[in-house]
Amino acid sequence: MNRIASLSRRGFLQGGSGLALAAGLGVPFHAAIAQDAKPVRGGTIIASMDLQPKSLDPIMGDAPTSDRYALTQIYEGLVRFDVNGELQPSLATSWEFAPDAQSIVFTLREGVVFHDGTPFDAGVVVANISRVVDPASTAPRSQDLADISGAEALDPMTVRIDLKQPSGAALASLAVEAGMMCSPAAMESSGQDYGRNPVGTGPYRFVEWVGGSHIKLTRNEKYWRAGADGQQLPYADGVTLRIIPTTAVKMVELMAGGIHIADGVTPRDFAEVEGNPQLRLVAVPPGIAQWMTFNVQKPPFDNIKLRQAVNAAIDRNFLMKAVTRGYGAVTPTWVPPTDWAFDASIPSPGFDPALVAKLLAEAGHPNGFSAKLSIIQRDPDTQIAQMIQAQLVQSKINLEIEILERQAWVPKVLGHQHEAAMGRVNVPRADPDHVFGPFFGRGAAQNWSGIDDEALFDVIADARRETDRTRRKELYRVAQEQLIENAYYAWLFFRESRHVARVELQNIVVDSGGAWQLGEAWLAPQA
Repeated sequence: MNRIASLSRRGFLQGGSGLALAAGLGVPFHAAIAQDAKPVRGGTIIASMDLQPKSLDPIMGDAPTSDRYALTQIYEGLVRFDVNGELQPSLATSWEFAPDAQSIVFTLREGVVFHDGTPFDAGVVVANISRVVDPASTAPRSQDLADISGAEALDPMTVRIDLKQPSGAALASLAVEAGMMCSPAAMESSGQDYGRNPVGTGPYRFVEWVGGSHIKLTRNEKYWRAGADGQQLPYADGVTLRIIPTTAVKMVELMAGGIHIADGVTPRDFAEVEGNPQLRLVAVPPGIAQWMTFNVQKPPFDNIKLRQAVNAAIDRNFLMKAVTRGYGAVTPTWVPPTDWAFDASIPSPGFDPALVAKLLAEAGHPNGFSAKLSIIQRDPDTQIAQMIQAQLVQSKINLEIEILERQAWVPKVLGHQHEAAMGRVNVPRADPDHVFGPFFGRGAAQNWSGIDDEALFDVIADARRETDRTRRKELYRVAQEQLIENAYYAWLFFRESRHVARVELQNIVVDSGGAWQLGEAWLAPQA
């Protein structure tokens, strides 16, 4: 396996037969945002994230991207995506598809150990894959490996991962949460508490998690990677991740030096950042799709006419311009223009008050109706909900806004105890199936709407199995048309995302999924 190739999120597996990738430590994992000086060792990097993880077990989280702000400091997978969406080696140095595309053989990296001293080898990979694909697993991220049937150790440092069928999503899936390698010894010793005692191979070791406050990590003294200066990573002594859900508080902390980097701030803060010499915006490859979901299992939104009426009563262009300040777009669904699955020919519901009146009459509610919208307490969701509320009342749709903490919102909506709910998702993902599968696939772990639609399930399953990208794109077009036709969701708009960092935090790396990688970052001395 000496032929080097790379697989991109925008141009993934097309045929797969005999495809190989090999590389050593010299191949860059990702691109740096800033590299102004020689690396400086020491200090603690303080970052903020607006959502507290449900668990630090990578397959048990329910907030992709946000969870990875913590997970990518602790864990690694066999492969990983760089900032350009290209797959690069990580715990595997090379891989090759079988001629029939029914399996992938990985050569593993020698000399890697977990934070608890457990050696990384083929047996570890088998244990991790088996845990994720176990039919009894109820883990939210297990579905990401839905096309993998199991794994077998061919020798101590070679493992074969078997597929249920040729898959256009399987390899990309190993680069996200479901493919992160956990210490089998730690999982066994911690049992149900493993999510609070994580052990990986990444640049930082877990120290403590104070609920609602922070997650503290320290340098992994046995980390296998070297930095640009040829010395062992990481550069910093540790990382502290503070839980700060409010953008205004993040901005105050950034300006005061209380944190070094904050996750996605809203466009209304961009100008303030650009005007402050101590701060800078950090580009984030994916953006954020804002959406509303309707509970189709109970009134009022078991009535498709009422779902369609809400869709027609929303002026998406107004929302987008007001919230994104020009850093956004109205798209048919949550597939952004930067994703290879995007199809501009798909029509999206337009703002049409006359149609709203017609639909309300057909639904038996000529004088309008009332509904409750459950949202998470965070920016800019509250602002968006209030604007939608003001728009809908003009069409005799009275929307009550219920504001919840995320820990209360998730079980309520997943339990289908809501009427309508607002959420958001970071897109694009490593593969379109990582969004369509968990939300709309058969047995989807995040079926917020309570959808029971076999035709839709079949299309999404077909898209995951297909290996030709052109055909996959057509299948995702069909899936999106079905979603729009049935009005399960009201897709609102797509907005660009930015992190904000203080100037002393150097060499920030952001992967193609938007998560920062702090193993190579350092704190420059302040003048």
